[in-house]
Amino acid sequence: MATKRSAGYELTKGIIKENPLLILMLGTCPALAVTTSAYNGLGMGIASTAVLLLSNVVISLLRKV
Repeated sequence: MATKRSAGYELTKGIIKENPLLILMLGTCPALAVTTSAYNGLGMGIASTAVLLLSNVVISLLRKV
């Protein structure tokens, strides 16, 4: 039997606890923290995003095989 939960709990769960985009962004924080300038940080952020994007595309293609 399902338990009744408040609207605030459901909102918090959707935004913070079970938000995959937030988790992915938190995963890039250590990589960006080791940079020494904003320019290097931007390059690292773009590189990290490209790696995540391409790995997800490859995994998605492999699942369809």
